Amino acid sequence: MRVKELRVSKPMSVDIFIQLANLANKFESDIYVIGPNYKIDAKSLMGLLATLRIDDQITILTSGEDEEEAIKACIHFFK
Repeated sequence: MRVKELRVSKPMSVDIFIQLANLANKFESDIYVIGPNYKIDAKSLMGLLATLRIDDQITILTSGEDEEEAIKACIHFFK
């Protein structure tokens, strides 16, 4: 399991959410975005649309056979 805390610093549009869900779906690992009041599957476009906002302090959690590559890709995505 890999864990990384970070802040959402860029505006989140529908296109950005689609890109994030597509990125997460490239990996076998489970990928979760954990915020102040939610834990969502990063592969779920609807979950991302409903919860993730700019300036949220979030934790990315990955677990699975390609968890290291998955967390690196997610960190790069949010920077």
